[in-house]
Amino acid sequence: MNAASKILPKIVWIFCAVLALAGCSLYRPDLRQGDHITQAELNKLRPGMAKIQVAQILGNPALSPILEIDDWHYTYAFSKGLNRDKPLCFETLTLYFKGDSLQGYKSNTWHPANLPKQKR
Repeated sequence: MNAASKILPKIVWIFCAVLALAGCSLYRPDLRQGDHITQAELNKLRPGMAKIQVAQILGNPALSPILEIDDWHYTYAFSKGLNRDKPLCFETLTLYFKGDSLQGYKSNTWHPANLPKQKR
């Protein structure tokens, strides 16, 4: 047996190992965290709804402020798997209540069809 026939199987094994390891790093799942809200859920919101009705539709907000109990903040952070090196993207929705009655919202990305947008 010559030297080339001894080295060739080792090179093939190394190539296969490198290829397998490279394939493992190609898949990066999306990263999602927080309150994901759909447009269908937002369209169910109406002015004057009670807090419990809003919680039944959207769930309780992940961030519940201590001092501003009339403001509910929903935040959703995400990153696409292949763009994991870039900063997280954030979507936020703030619902404003007066007492127990839903008054309006503030958001740059989510827009409930039946609620007035408020400037605060």
